[in-house]
Amino acid sequence: EARESRYLKRLFWLTEASVVGMAIAFPIQGYGPVSIAFSSLHVVFSYVFANYVFRKIPRVSKPAFSFLKASLWFMILSTVALWAIPPIIVLGSHGSALYYAAIQFFLHFQFNGWFLFAGLALFFHLADQRSVTFPAVTLRWFFRLLVVGTFLTYALAVAWSNPIPLVFGLNSIGVVVQLLAALLFVQLIWPHRRLLRGRFWTTILLNLAFASFMAKLIIQSAVVLPVVATAAYTIRNYVIGFIHLILLGAMTFFLLAFCLDHQILRSNSRIIRAGLVSLIAGFVLTEGILFLQGTFFWGALGFLPFYYEGLFAASCLLPLGVFFLVAGAFNRFEVYLLR
Repeated sequence: EARESRYLKRLFWLTEASVVGMAIAFPIQGYGPVSIAFSSLHVVFSYVFANYVFRKIPRVSKPAFSFLKASLWFMILSTVALWAIPPIIVLGSHGSALYYAAIQFFLHFQFNGWFLFAGLALFFHLADQRSVTFPAVTLRWFFRLLVVGTFLTYALAVAWSNPIPLVFGLNSIGVVVQLLAALLFVQLIWPHRRLLRGRFWTTILLNLAFASFMAKLIIQSAVVLPVVATAAYTIRNYVIGFIHLILLGAMTFFLLAFCLDHQILRSNSRIIRAGLVSLIAGFVLTEGILFLQGTFFWGALGFLPFYYEGLFAASCLLPLGVFFLVAGAFNRFEVYLLR
């Protein structure tokens, strides 16, 4: 066990080193030799991690394990696009529809596949720890519909370059499937909502994560209408707001709730609470500004008064919240990682 712990720590820090390398290299040279090297290393380390987890997952039928395996397969699938980008560039197709389709393939299956399914795996693990039992048939259909919907909704990501009825049709089927999955998810958790709650801050974060997840599925369902679908991929404010809804709303708030529930973070710390308030306020304000400005653009109403200033001020709350959380939790993270 100690040997495996050392192995995982080394793999973790090597992966983090590749992330830092990408963070430095990409702004300087774009998709150049150094950034490609670091991104390739990150992908290889991800494969090593996935292989380790696949070998360790027990052969037990639990929802958490099903979602965990699916998340890892989506992560692996998303990286196919990364390996395709260098040949696309070499063949002179940089900036082409194929190039952007590859990028969208990676982002779509990262956000809607790897991240979302990994978050759901942790959620069902949390539910299992609290002895919550879900109906097997409903759970199985929720999983299947969400997987199918994830594949089909990639069509919207390429609709800007191929705005043909077939592409919109595939996306429409995908969003209807995801809406059915959303209804099943509510049916699954609603009877157990009291058992799934935690302390005050844990409950708030879980509610925000749940609301963001449901909003994500409902918004995607709205793009079944072609006019809404066109706005969804052409108005950048909607695109950014939607990405934040997944990463900041559903994923970040759930992970913070998970950390509070497992005592990795402590809500009795004033600086931790200040970080949570700052992060929540920044998320709500930036989402409101982004979607409102996107709606103004859609209605040809121009810019909101002080749009950039307001967005900048609201965005400052996000790194401020992260600073407070890291400052208040550094020792707890250190202890947790060194176990």
